[in-house]
Amino acid sequence: MLRIKQIEGEDILLRYNDIKEEFDKALEHSSGEWTAAQIAAKAISEPHMFQIWEIQKDNHWIGIASTRVMYYNNFVALHIITLGGSNMYDDMPELITKFEEMVKQYENIDILEFTGRRGFIKQLNTVGWKERYTTMRKSLKENIDV
Repeated sequence: MLRIKQIEGEDILLRYNDIKEEFDKALEHSSGEWTAAQIAAKAISEPHMFQIWEIQKDNHWIGIASTRVMYYNNFVALHIITLGGSNMYDDMPELITKFEEMVKQYENIDILEFTGRRGFIKQLNTVGWKERYTTMRKSLKENIDV
């Protein structure tokens, strides 16, 4: 069974070595926009804008993710900055669907978006995500077509 739990405040510092290791792996595929330390610092100082999530399977953590709230002119997105871990590929459709259901509880978030490795596109397409540039998006609202 998959479970997603937010890591907050002091727990980010206590878990920083694990967080950094997984973020560094994910950030290898980026263009240098963020470092693990910058994401962790933002999640501590601006938790309303940046979040860190632990992904568990059968009560053992298998991954770490980070998100950022993005305000566009016509909608608000929760952007998945990083997603890293071990043996998550096969669970990606279930994991992302579970995350979508969690995020739908926040009325101000209109869409989810994920900029990441092209390898995730195949898995995310199976649960309704669309590739836009190298960013995948999925609307959480009926009246917004992304």
